[in-house]
Amino acid sequence: MAKKDRINIDNTGVDKLESFMQNNIKMIVILISALVVLFIAVYLGYTAYDVSKNKKISSLSAVEMVMFDNASVDAFAALSSTVPSLKDYIAVRSAGMYYIFGNSEKAVSELKKAGGRFSELSAGMLYDLGQSIVPANYLQGEMRELWYYRNVLSSDDNNTDKTINDFKMLYPESQLLTLVENWNVK
Repeated sequence: MAKKDRINIDNTGVDKLESFMQNNIKMIVILISALVVLFIAVYLGYTAYDVSKNKKISSLSAVEMVMFDNASVDAFAALSSTVPSLKDYIAVRSAGMYYIFGNSEKAVSELKKAGGRFSELSAGMLYDLGQSIVPANYLQGEMRELWYYRNVLSSDDNNTDKTINDFKMLYPESQLLTLVENWNVK
């Protein structure tokens, strides 16, 4: 039988680690403590921000629930500066309430402030309030079918057939198309 080679187990790696731990224990404890303190500080900051944001949204919803005249809508519209992430929603919502209470001028001015995700809805409401909005600019938006309908309604004698045919091709089962056909828009 062949003689087995002796395996020399060298403990130098473990010895080096033990020596490093003994020499730098204070630094290791300080580093771990700093990481724990940093984590706690970030968590508390995030929680405080979230609580503040939720408090603003709660106050916003409380004011929204008591809109019963133009003065209360004014108070609601003024809150757009307190919650900037909801300013577009506040503008569209307050415009709708102004319109309900018979104040079309303020409704139009609020709708002109809206942007972002609410820009297309705002443009549609402005169109419905008689403002100069070109429906053809919104044919690729989220409310395409409604904009095609508005495009047919706002077309002149030269392009009415083309706009109706475009509408028929894209939305053959649309109730709005049925309205156009029943009204014989031409």
